[in-house]
Amino acid sequence: MRLSEDRTARLAHRIADSLLDDEHVDLEIDEDRFRFLIENKLLEQLQLEDKIDEEAALWIHKHKPRLVDGTPEFEIELDKTKKKLADSKGYVLY
Repeated sequence: MRLSEDRTARLAHRIADSLLDDEHVDLEIDEDRFRFLIENKLLEQLQLEDKIDEEAALWIHKHKPRLVDGTPEFEIELDKTKKKLADSKGYVLY
C-alpha cells in the first residue's frame, strides 16, 4: 500500500474533521464511527489498487514474458494493463 495504516487513519481523521468543521455533512451517527467508516473506505480503495497492480504485473509476466521488470517498456505496459483492469472493475486510477 502506498500509505501505512497509521497514515491512512490520520488522513481519514483529517478528512472527517474537515467535513465536520465545514459542516459539509449532517451526521446521524457518532463522529468516531464516521471517522472509522472513512478510514475503512480509504483502506479498501488502497487495497483494491494494490490488487490491480499485482494482477497487472502477473498478466504481463504471463503474456509478455520478454518485458523485464523496471524497464521503461515494462512500466508503460504496466500502466496500460492497470488502466484496463481498473476500468473493468469500475475503478478510477489517479
